Amino acid sequence: MSSSLKHGLFRFRLASLSLIGCLYFLGFQITVNAAEPKPLAGKQIYQKMCIECHAAKGQGVTDKANPFHGRKSLAELTTLIEETMPEEDPELCQGKQAEQVALYVFNRFYTNHSGAATDTARVQLSHLTVRQYLCTTADLMSYFLGNAKVTNTERGLSAEYYNSRNMRRDKRVLKQIDPLVNFQFGTKKPVEKITNAEEFSIKWEGSVLAEETGDYEFILKTENGARLWVNKTDPIIDEWVSSQGSPKEHRATIRLLGGKPYTLRLHLFKYKDKSSSVILEWKPPHKAQEIIPQRNLVPQQVPGTFISSTNFPADDSVSGYERGSAVSKSWDEANTTAALEIMTLVIKHLDRLAGVKKDDKNRTEKIKRFCQYFAQLAFRRPLTQDEKTFFVAQHFQQESNIELAVKRIILLVLKSPRFLYLDSEYKSVDANTIASRLSYGLWDSMPDKQLFEAAKSGRLKTPDQVRRQAERMLKDPRAKSKIRYFFHHWLQLDEKEELAKDKTLFPDFDELVVADLRTSLDLFLDDVVWNSASDYRQLLLADYVYLNERLAKVYQVKLPAGPDFQKVTLDKNKRAGVITHPYLMANFAYHDLSSPIHRGVFVTRRLLGRTLKPPPQATEFKDANFKPGMSTREKVTLITKPAACMSCHNIINPLGFSLEHFDAIGRYREQEVQKPINAATVLVSTTGETVNFNGALDLAKYIANDRHAHAAFVDQLFHQAVKQPINAYGENIRDKLTTQFENSGYNIQQLLIEIMLVATLHQPHS
Repeated sequence: MSSSLKHGLFRFRLASLSLIGCLYFLGFQITVNAAEPKPLAGKQIYQKMCIECHAAKGQGVTDKANPFHGRKSLAELTTLIEETMPEEDPELCQGKQAEQVALYVFNRFYTNHSGAATDTARVQLSHLTVRQYLCTTADLMSYFLGNAKVTNTERGLSAEYYNSRNMRRDKRVLKQIDPLVNFQFGTKKPVEKITNAEEFSIKWEGSVLAEETGDYEFILKTENGARLWVNKTDPIIDEWVSSQGSPKEHRATIRLLGGKPYTLRLHLFKYKDKSSSVILEWKPPHKAQEIIPQRNLVPQQVPGTFISSTNFPADDSVSGYERGSAVSKSWDEANTTAALEIMTLVIKHLDRLAGVKKDDKNRTEKIKRFCQYFAQLAFRRPLTQDEKTFFVAQHFQQESNIELAVKRIILLVLKSPRFLYLDSEYKSVDANTIASRLSYGLWDSMPDKQLFEAAKSGRLKTPDQVRRQAERMLKDPRAKSKIRYFFHHWLQLDEKEELAKDKTLFPDFDELVVADLRTSLDLFLDDVVWNSASDYRQLLLADYVYLNERLAKVYQVKLPAGPDFQKVTLDKNKRAGVITHPYLMANFAYHDLSSPIHRGVFVTRRLLGRTLKPPPQATEFKDANFKPGMSTREKVTLITKPAACMSCHNIINPLGFSLEHFDAIGRYREQEVQKPINAATVLVSTTGETVNFNGALDLAKYIANDRHAHAAFVDQLFHQAVKQPINAYGENIRDKLTTQFENSGYNIQQLLIEIMLVATLHQPHS
């Protein structure tokens, strides 16, 4: 079969699979002849009360219910049905009816013999997500432009001071590391060795570390001539003229990918100006404008990183995690625009990328080899002979203009499903598939040279070999970036546009404090995950936080002087890890009050993994509607008293009430409206047991020891890493991973490695 015909058939197969996926997603059923079990009362109840939300095979209906998962006991199912189902009126299914339908659901969807989990959980054809596309194209081009990797542990920028406005080497008087760029020299000399305060120049060079992916605004404040470069050969700010002593602010915005360093250079000169000053600030995604901190500056320079400036449509998140399952005109246009952007860059630097000179006799052959290597890297596997002909060779035969041939090749490669989709064409699990699944699971990007080499040399066959590669890859900053991305999703950090509080009640709580709180949480998460224990329980039980001077003032802590963050115990024996971190407590609160409902919903869904139905009616919490002197707990108890509310609030309220010691900005308190805080609550677990809490620490201990919470964490991490349903990899995979997680001492890094073993070596249902 010709390569072009194969390529066409593959495109048809992709389209067909997408259509089948869409039909399945919309609820169309494809049935086969099978013996129907004898009708039972439980089945009849299910068809009458449950099928509208849960569907015939338990796969769930979009926006109504998730698929059934295979880890609930019969008793747990019965309790859940009595408390929450059917959605419109839980009291319709109680007692014997609840037992009957629970037995039907348990036998049909939860036992090893039903086969329902494998029937309804399928790997969905998926193209690269936006994050994966940006990371992949950046790493693809880094193979040719150079790998941006920091080896220097020192922080700050390399600074060179010159005794003239021209940065001539013979005029350099001092070289040192400056921790920040925040100088008000005034009429004085910047350093003693400069002889003339009216004429000098300074060069700061190194790299800036981006922690999150997004748009970064760089702000340069100076009254002198200056230029700023960030990840570009041309300045993003070019003000190489004196402003004659008048301070000015210059701004430029660029996109950066989290977990990577970017070259930064800042040049400044003074010539007969009245005074001199320079401040370099930035505004990262989800943060406030600030002087670029020392922890984000490195004196080592790195090669530039290609980052596509194309705006992609948002990924489909209906499954609770981002997936590239939606194919639209806007997505097609976006990846076409990005492909053109890469093509333009390749043509601009073609000879450099191909390692050839214009007058080289073998220029055409070397460029052809470059194109084959480019295609091989993009497809994440060696090319077959047919692929070499179809994607590369034929274009050189048809076109005498080399640049035009290269343009066609680059566009054809980057628009190919082999690049845009992840291993969907290759049904057998070979070494290249394993390498690709590993890299996208841990990095959201393509394999690196070591992973490609391991696949080529047959060192990706056994679980031990895959494990060794995963352990190596976890040390890469890209893994840290992806794990941070996971935690931001798990903790719902980006679901609120603005975190603002009542200025009368909380005058010091401004956008800088919010930015510091987010940094504090990130530092805490990094500290727990990347130490040797990597203990999930410490996420919930640790009593320390990271504070700087600004936060110490707000949260009334004495802190040794210093601009950076320090680990301190806050409210000893009263804090409970992420659950009571001030950023989370402030995020799940009103602008002037705590919010047991928001906090309870978060704990229920994210930490305990329990489902909640949508409220029967929208009820706005209006503080003015309550009698003066009522506590927040009393108000919530009153507003959620109706039976229709309590089907969910008998879960939400106890969890939220246990956190009432923390006010709207997460400060610990003993009283509210001159009444002692009552954080004692009672929760009925999914097994029907009564659990007593008296404050956040009791709640945290319960979650830390609850197997359902462990399984919920496994679910969340698996879905964010693999971008596919966990049930597609086997009925018992969740239980197996949860047991391994518990036996490892709740080691998060080890859990991620075990997830990778499942995702790489198992052939899922498709």
